[in-house]
Amino acid sequence: MLTLSVEGFSIEAAVDTGFDGGVLIPFPLFSSLGLMKTLSEDEFHLGLPDSRKVSLYSSRRVIRVGGMDVEAYIHSSSEVRRKVVGRELLGPFTTTLDGRKEELTLEAPPH
Repeated sequence: MLTLSVEGFSIEAAVDTGFDGGVLIPFPLFSSLGLMKTLSEDEFHLGLPDSRKVSLYSSRRVIRVGGMDVEAYIHSSSEVRRKVVGRELLGPFTTTLDGRKEELTLEAPPH
């Protein structure tokens, strides 16, 4: 799990390297963070495990993770049940996964 902050609200999310978006959160949380007011005009879709494809609400925001602010998309749909972090958000970091210890380490890029 990875802790991140969106609009000052702390979120624990699973890391999914198969997800190429930034952050995926359930719709009630997306709405309560006020993200419906700042929807992107870009279209995004999510392929579900049962092969359905759903349209996503998306808002580009600054997300605080690993002591660093990263601009990325936050996505949601009424079909989304989990909180997930994907490759767009992890992109600026050197990410190390230690499977034995079940630890994920993020290293910010040098300035």
